[in-house]
Amino acid sequence: MNIEETTAPEAGVPDLMQLGQRLVAQGKLTPVQLDYAMQKQQIEGGRLGLLLVQHGLLTERDLAHNLASQRGIPFVETDATPTPDPQLLALFNRELCLTRGFMPLVRQGDFVHILLGDGNPDDLRELVQRRCGCSPKFFQSEFRHVLQLVRQTYYFAQNPAESLIKREISLLSDDVDHSRSPEKLLEYVLHLAVRERATDVHLAPSASSYHLLFRIDGVLRPMFALPMSLSRLVVYVKLGATMDISEQRRPQDGSFQTTVLDAPFTVRVSTLVTEYGERMVLRLLPESSDLSRLEQLGFRADHIALLQRVFAKPSGMVLLTGPTGSGKSTTLHAALRLQALIERNVLTVEDPIEYRLSTIGQTQVNRRAGYEFSTALRHFLRHDPDVILVGEIRDAETAQATVTASATGHLVLSTLHVASVFGVMSRLVPLGLGPQTIAENLVAVVNQRLVRRNCPFCSVPEQPTQVQQDWLGRFNSGSVMHGCGCERCAHTGFLGRLPLYEILNVDEPMANAISEGLGRTALRRIAVEAGFEPMLDMAKWRIAQGQTTFEEVWRVIGESPE
Repeated sequence: MNIEETTAPEAGVPDLMQLGQRLVAQGKLTPVQLDYAMQKQQIEGGRLGLLLVQHGLLTERDLAHNLASQRGIPFVETDATPTPDPQLLALFNRELCLTRGFMPLVRQGDFVHILLGDGNPDDLRELVQRRCGCSPKFFQSEFRHVLQLVRQTYYFAQNPAESLIKREISLLSDDVDHSRSPEKLLEYVLHLAVRERATDVHLAPSASSYHLLFRIDGVLRPMFALPMSLSRLVVYVKLGATMDISEQRRPQDGSFQTTVLDAPFTVRVSTLVTEYGERMVLRLLPESSDLSRLEQLGFRADHIALLQRVFAKPSGMVLLTGPTGSGKSTTLHAALRLQALIERNVLTVEDPIEYRLSTIGQTQVNRRAGYEFSTALRHFLRHDPDVILVGEIRDAETAQATVTASATGHLVLSTLHVASVFGVMSRLVPLGLGPQTIAENLVAVVNQRLVRRNCPFCSVPEQPTQVQQDWLGRFNSGSVMHGCGCERCAHTGFLGRLPLYEILNVDEPMANAISEGLGRTALRRIAVEAGFEPMLDMAKWRIAQGQTTFEEVWRVIGESPE
């Protein structure tokens, strides 16, 4: 019996135990976590695998890998699957695929390729043969990704977003009486933004038109030009975000909730007054996200081992640094997976909550109610926490409260906006922390940036110039890669992002140097002698591995090989 069939506790205990024991043997679960999950399953019902994912004890990726192994079928990434065949899609429908947990892909010879989420191959085999007239060949992927693929594929097959957006722009432009609402235009724009993996939607006015742009993989991409008459789209969004539509002379912030492709989103809205009118940015925040592990984010195995030792510390401060949008919060939450979450009391204060985990206590900043980072920290100490996550150290009060929590025996994780690991000291000192206090509490600093990843579908090798080879130095492999551009990557040559990072482990010599107030140059020298790998070395390694390009590294960290 497969784990998908274990919907009743009394009928599925042997198979639940088989799954649990396999996960424990792989080191994915501890015996305590398995026992906890089994108790939760007895109360809540449902499938053990999905319950483990919902409570943050297992990633969907780990669950899908186990299913693939159990079923004897290949595991594949949804990003690596071929574009579904429209003729094959027509033999099924969206509701059937969502209910049965599968996605038809393509015909190949005498077989039809079927991507499985939580679908059962034994139940689907007859269905596929009856509808397609040939045998299925199954592939396993992550549940959430398969559902997302089904929703997107069928929605955009019936609703070509680009065409619909252009139609709405035309209709609204001709609507001089303003009797037509911009609701549909906003709906189609948000759907297209989610499909294109955009994190932000920009509405930027110029002298005679509005520009609609998406931020994708950290880079703005122009999408549509709008006539100035469509400034009412800005008014419509402001109204939905509970902002003052009569105020156009000062910046405003607001938010609203919406559903895109059956997934709930919070959209944070911000306006800025320019000489041509109000400029608006919509930040798309999915309310449910599968929390990745560090290896899935692109961290190397040797660095993960180092971070495991860091996050095993009983107390101290661990800081993630970098500019806005560099993936600090994602890495910080992924680091929580290094914790035994049900065996440690983990409390967080965030702005906003980006990744939700039912096994930890998460709170959100509420400035109107006077609930700030520093306020939360004072109350957390009364709740016997083991680990505290603070979204950001912004002011002296939060910095002091963070150190107090660290000094009283708690592991505190937070972020800081500085450019390098060695800039932490010069940032914390003005916030009222002395060098000795920092040295006594700081455990490690991870400085991070994000670079675009070469598209795996269109990347080809190329020979680096002699100057580039000399710049790569010991990392030079004689060949690098670049994306030519294809439909999968919107002809950019890039698909997704990878972290560039450096990790400063504050050992005893480094702590002594910090307490003495030494400058950045001296701290860097001591760190390098202890084995510190600068971010630039990580960048060169990524290029040599064919994961990104020289130009992308130069764009992100400003170091040119030429």
